[in-house]
Amino acid sequence: METEHEPAPPPPPAPEPEPAAAAVPPHEPDAASTLKLYAKLAALLFFVGYSIAFIVGNDKTISVDFVFATARVSLIWTILLLLVVGLAGGALGSQLYRHRRSKQRSQP
Repeated sequence: METEHEPAPPPPPAPEPEPAAAAVPPHEPDAASTLKLYAKLAALLFFVGYSIAFIVGNDKTISVDFVFATARVSLIWTILLLLVVGLAGGALGSQLYRHRRSKQRSQP
């Protein structure tokens, strides 16, 4: 008994190669974007230099009198601590103001 085998289906045709993409010329920055880059770089260098000068100029040791103790700390740390305390106080005050204002608007 012989069985007939069906021929195997032909393999799918190979995809046609895509045409090569046109070579994109490299992006050449215009004068305005180059000027912006140099301005940002100059601003960054200014702030880094200013920060270094600020730290060096405020390296004196001062005596800080807390209510229960006195400590001798560098002036720069005192300035930075007061900056953080002021930012935190401002953020909390802003939240309190926003909360009170939304409460007033919800009441008739």
